[in-house]
Amino acid sequence: MADKSHMQLRRKERKEAAEVTKNVKEVKKEGEKTENNGEVPSAEAGAAGGIAANGQNGDFQVELMELPPFEIITGDRIDPFVFKFQFKNVEYSSGRNKTFLCYLVDKGNAADGLLRGCLEDEHTSCHAEEAFFTQCLPDYDPALKYTVTWYVSSSPCSACAQKIAEVLKARKNLKLTIFAARLFEWEEAEIQAGLKTLYAAGCKLRIMKPLDFSYTWDTFVENEEQALNLWEDCKENYEYYHEKLADILQ
Repeated sequence: MADKSHMQLRRKERKEAAEVTKNVKEVKKEGEKTENNGEVPSAEAGAAGGIAANGQNGDFQVELMELPPFEIITGDRIDPFVFKFQFKNVEYSSGRNKTFLCYLVDKGNAADGLLRGCLEDEHTSCHAEEAFFTQCLPDYDPALKYTVTWYVSSSPCSACAQKIAEVLKARKNLKLTIFAARLFEWEEAEIQAGLKTLYAAGCKLRIMKPLDFSYTWDTFVENEEQALNLWEDCKENYEYYHEKLADILQ
């Protein structure tokens, strides 16, 4: 419950931050409209809207509020609406500028069972892939055999691919399989090189099939026991990305 409340709080904070930015822009537009009408805004209005005089021309500009950096968000379940948007395997992922990572960890010890959870990043500091090893698997034991499975909203960027490859080379007892909903900027040469580096380091790379989306929905989403209704072109998009990944790794 604590993880769920934390995720809800972070979403509320991001929504409030977006509303603040929107209000600031509206104030700027109103200031420009008033200036064009030949009227000068009062000092009180300027102060309230974050507007300051600039030079002798009497121009006014908005002082943008500096928002705090977002953090890596960890939890147990993903909001269903967020999942349907972020994991949708569309070709052009406009607006999907973060990574969601759902993970399963088997340490080869039946007593411990499977570790399960989710990570979300805002692409402002370390990405979810890097954060997994520091936040979800901090107590690494070289005597154990780790089998790790990720279900990610998009494949790793080139920097993350390199860091993951380094971890796999250093930790020979850790086996990683990545199921990606879509390929991140797969046309870029450095992205393709990063995926090849991952593959060479022993990482199994897969594109999520329709059944994988349903499994992720059932395992990692606050679905209230509702089944996932897959979007119409889910299978076609899977086949598209599957072919592209095969071409890259051949």
